[in-house]
Amino acid sequence: ETTSRNSPGGAFPCSPLVVIMADVSEIVKGFLLNAPPGEFLEVVSDVRTLLKNDGLLNSLAPATFAEYNNTQYIKVDSPKGHKVLITKYGDLGNNEYLDPLGGIAITYDHIKQQVTGSRALGGELNAEAEPFRKAFESAAEAYTAEHYMHGAQTTYSAKAGSSIVITTCISSNLFNQKNFWGGRWRSTWTFKFTPGSGQCTMEGHIQIQVHYYEEGNVQLVTDTKKTKSIPVADAAALAQAVFKAVDAIEGDFQNALDNSYRTMGTTTFKALRRNLPITRSKIDWDKIMQYRTGQSIAGGPH
Repeated sequence: ETTSRNSPGGAFPCSPLVVIMADVSEIVKGFLLNAPPGEFLEVVSDVRTLLKNDGLLNSLAPATFAEYNNTQYIKVDSPKGHKVLITKYGDLGNNEYLDPLGGIAITYDHIKQQVTGSRALGGELNAEAEPFRKAFESAAEAYTAEHYMHGAQTTYSAKAGSSIVITTCISSNLFNQKNFWGGRWRSTWTFKFTPGSGQCTMEGHIQIQVHYYEEGNVQLVTDTKKTKSIPVADAAALAQAVFKAVDAIEGDFQNALDNSYRTMGTTTFKALRRNLPITRSKIDWDKIMQYRTGQSIAGGPH
């Protein structure tokens, strides 16, 4: 018997069915949150078929859909004519998200996956940080346009005591379901500094997820963090300096990734192969060739 001690009167019996359903809920949530980029709705459909419990799935949907979109940095169309990211950094609650570039808050329906409304901002952007945020945003826009053909960025600001914290989120994805592949790049750069003095501390978090599923199921998942310090300058100069550093760091990371996968076929994958077949004896290719030659002479099947 399972018991719980959360009630005011002490322990009370808890039905095993409740525990089982709680476990099922966590499993379902895990499936959904780990859906490959661009395949979320397909995974939802598959889970619905396996689960055969629309009530449970519907109860999990609002929070799980929102968590997935927030962590995946989903790109959406702003009413102002540009792309804006759905992230936890811009979450205002009640399905509202900051669109700092457009100077508005958008309402996003996580179930329908579309923007359903917008409003003017009313003090959500910190006035002291805003000149720096705009400078970083401008540099981030130029950087993203140059390096990510299918990418978008959203830049946020906050105050932490006397320090300003600027966070730039970059998301780029490409999906080709016809050819059974898709993937997304996400990078999050946090810049913390005190205007007029000291160092700007940069912290980067780079995540890549690629799924290839033609006659198989192969995923590439990377998760790496980088740090660097840059001397503080005025807003424009500091923004240019930090994104020059971002360019170098992300460029080095991509080159290292390219090099590792260029050699993987002759190193890592080769090391994973069995030295001997399951019979524990090497194949006698000469015998096989003699057998095939005999069949050919006899006119038998090849």
